[in-house]
Amino acid sequence: MSPSMLRTSVRIALSGRGSVSPFLPINFTTPSSLYFADIPVHRARQARVLFIYAILAIVAEGIGLSGLCSSETSAALLGLAFPGAGFLHWVSGGQTVFALGLFAGAFSLFGIALLLWFGTGNVLAPVTAWMGLAVLAASPRVLNLAPPQDGGGHWPWLLAPMVLLLAAIGWCRAATAASSAEAPATPCFASPGPVDTIPNELSHDDSKRLRLLLDRALQPVERFDGFERRDPFQTAALRYQVNFMAYALAFARERHAPAARACFGDAQQHLLTKIGDRRLWSYWRLENAWGNLRLDGDPVTRQNIMYSGFTALQMALGGGEALHLHTRGRQWRSYGLDDVSERLARQYRTSSYGLLDCEPNWIYPLCNLITMAGIKAADARLGTGRWEGLATPFLASLEREGMRADGTFIAFRSSLTGFAPPAPGGIVMQAFPCLFLNALSPGMAQQQWHRVRQRLDRGSWRRLFWPVDVGNYGFSRASSYAATAAAAVEMGDHEVAAECLRRLEAECPSRESVGVVHRENTSLWAHALELVARCNRADGLRELTTRRCEPGGPYLSSAPYPDVVVARAVQRDRGLDLTLDPGRPEASPLLEFGGLLPERHYRTGMSEHPFLRSDSQGRGLLRIAPAERTRITLDPVI
Repeated sequence: MSPSMLRTSVRIALSGRGSVSPFLPINFTTPSSLYFADIPVHRARQARVLFIYAILAIVAEGIGLSGLCSSETSAALLGLAFPGAGFLHWVSGGQTVFALGLFAGAFSLFGIALLLWFGTGNVLAPVTAWMGLAVLAASPRVLNLAPPQDGGGHWPWLLAPMVLLLAAIGWCRAATAASSAEAPATPCFASPGPVDTIPNELSHDDSKRLRLLLDRALQPVERFDGFERRDPFQTAALRYQVNFMAYALAFARERHAPAARACFGDAQQHLLTKIGDRRLWSYWRLENAWGNLRLDGDPVTRQNIMYSGFTALQMALGGGEALHLHTRGRQWRSYGLDDVSERLARQYRTSSYGLLDCEPNWIYPLCNLITMAGIKAADARLGTGRWEGLATPFLASLEREGMRADGTFIAFRSSLTGFAPPAPGGIVMQAFPCLFLNALSPGMAQQQWHRVRQRLDRGSWRRLFWPVDVGNYGFSRASSYAATAAAAVEMGDHEVAAECLRRLEAECPSRESVGVVHRENTSLWAHALELVARCNRADGLRELTTRRCEPGGPYLSSAPYPDVVVARAVQRDRGLDLTLDPGRPEASPLLEFGGLLPERHYRTGMSEHPFLRSDSQGRGLLRIAPAERTRITLDPVI
């Protein structure tokens, strides 16, 4: 690490400029920002934390080793210098093992508090545990501890200096690695274009997989039958199942049935209503209280892109007009897509990191990619230009704050401390973000996918793919395979996608029940991502986030589900090509069409009902009795 970089780091850590204050955003265009350009925000936060800890340890150890305080006070100061170390003060004679056990238990309790901080955003947990253990260590009568015979050794006081030394060495080594890291080589292959531009039919098997999501989406909005309830905070939360079901249905409609508003539109509206259900966002009152020390329970206002950002993409892709937050059977607050998008954009403009917290004080690059894809997709729907103004600083922040020196994504970073703990997850932590990154920066996505492909070509797949389904915490690689396959299809890597789906089938075989295909012990989240992989195409999400509006012309406006399942609906000239699968035996569903030429006859291509006549508003009705896959072609009679 160069002396100039070290001096700059110390200046930033001491002054707080550029990163310490949350009210001083980085502006990538101002000359003043160049003064701090040699150190990322997270590095300055790390320096600040180390500096504060050094001051705390020096003061505590200085007083504790002075010999001017009581044994109880020395134990408390030792506990302040290092979590749980106060119990080591009582190591002496016959109570040595007991005191060491207390230290081990105390340090484990502090570790649990750190996990609670990560898992629920509870910033109070580690602070309370640290301080509480120090106070408890200063209460020997409560623990039935006698004063140490030798007055307490000096060796426990070495813990804090050793930790500080190791942390400082690691901090400096990270700076050296970052400064010496070379820019990744751009892969020689180009981003592929769409494989097929004309939507094809949904296969019989995929039609049955689609029914799994439609069954859950189209049930009464207040019910969540078939959803998985594990916890409201982490990856198995109900809201993520709703979000990704909506994404999957958007891909299915775009790829196979762009001219069908029936069932797809109803399902998207149901899912948008479900995401506004209090049961899906009431967690935020707790997280906001113990993470931000705020009592506001509104999940849209700030620092909660795991709800607001994900829902923005759901609204933009699914065609939702407004998000209504419901509580106790009444509408509490309402937000339009433009409002949600503007709130998110405003937060990005004032963020010191250039990235937003997914939950209180934790930054996830993946969450930010999903959020920015939502802002870009909202621009396409609304005709706004927020992404254009945010693109350059966001992508620069993503590289600087969301990636390691070797160009790989971090899983998450503490925005308070700047540290990014190592996290499990395997190759999917690098592969899955490419699905959304490709919509924002195809060049960066190709570079990242190139790294992923190199690891897959050289390593063991069973070791690279994490054997935990993050959608329900079950022991399977289902979510890892499905998420990687979804990203591979977006990147045009059909070889990796096919292999992931093959392994998914081998390890989690499909089962069919009453015309619906599912995988036992596989999360709904993984099922949704599998449908994304099967219904998407190369650059599919990139196209969805730039599509301006739906073309005019004939469309299927209503088709009762589950009587029929739409496998294909495509406009052709002034006509419509439609493919339907029967959903229930002996059903005779009534189809409704819109966008037809007023008061015109249309050929249907069906022998039992050869013609359909539209009314004065361009609407038409057709009753069918599909016993098998049925094809309908509407062509106006000249």
